[in-house]
Amino acid sequence: MTYVRIMALILLVLGGCNTNSAGMQLATGWSYRSLSAWKDITPTRMALSPSKEWLYVCGERSEFSTQAGVIAIRLSSSRTHILVQGMRNANGISFAPDGSLWVAEDDPKGVIWRMAEPDQFPDDQRVDPVDSSSSHASLSPFYLAGQFNHRAMAFSADGHFAYLADAAATGSLFRLELKNRKLTVYHRQKGWLTVTPDAATAMARKLEATAFAAIRDIERLPDGTLLLAESGSGRILQLHDEGSMPRVDSWLENQALMHPDDLAWDSTRHWLWITDQTTPSTLWAWDGRKLHNIVRHPLSQFGGVFVAGSDVYVNLQRGRNNPSMTIQLSEKHEPR
Repeated sequence: MTYVRIMALILLVLGGCNTNSAGMQLATGWSYRSLSAWKDITPTRMALSPSKEWLYVCGERSEFSTQAGVIAIRLSSSRTHILVQGMRNANGISFAPDGSLWVAEDDPKGVIWRMAEPDQFPDDQRVDPVDSSSSHASLSPFYLAGQFNHRAMAFSADGHFAYLADAAATGSLFRLELKNRKLTVYHRQKGWLTVTPDAATAMARKLEATAFAAIRDIERLPDGTLLLAESGSGRILQLHDEGSMPRVDSWLENQALMHPDDLAWDSTRHWLWITDQTTPSTLWAWDGRKLHNIVRHPLSQFGGVFVAGSDVYVNLQRGRNNPSMTIQLSEKHEPR
């Protein structure tokens, strides 16, 4: 099966493409420009401010970088600001219904950091991961979301719930009720079971909650559908949480898709963008019928993808001979 999937990947990516100075192979009809280049931070996920003025990027630690935190890029000028450093491993970021910015630490002791007013947040702040202190009052740990490998998170369409996944190889799926601050874990037969935030993973194991093969991202579609990128299985799952008994089933399985890592819905093209953490790393677009290979890189990895209008933003993570970059992809012609 692995051989078949690899061959399918090769056949798909050998279609029309062009290689550029960054070493990326872009599908015909697409171009890119670099917004920012990084030396000490490996960029991962992104979130666009409600004003659409700022693109917030979280950065993780890697073998090429030692800093982890949050960067802000002003889209009108591409000017970059380092907002926060010192986090354990910042690998998830999303705006909450109340306008605050949530930043996720992908670490067994990871927490969600809540930034109350991100557009007013000053540069060059720090946090201490040991005592969870912050140099600015508007940034604080949100312990009620639990402590585990935070990475994937999304909010329900009605703003009542936050969905959080433990990104560990056999992690669980959690739901936080934002009004009463109740944290629960998903069980396939029993539904949502209550856990305490400071012992969320231990209680999940004790309750025999459903284990997933590394959920790396959660994306909410315009109709409220919640998609889960299960990297370990190569599948995109769908969470149904409308009635009294939630369920999770398969939404997309494709032999070419190896390790889905990041998801982003494209309302202009009605595509789902998917980063694939395999070799070569690939940025796919699923149109509802087939996967399109839009860009790949033989040495570096793609981390984080975000869509604003017709533009697509993706992070190219540094390889041994390549810098990390946040890039903007544009289609050279309007989609049909």
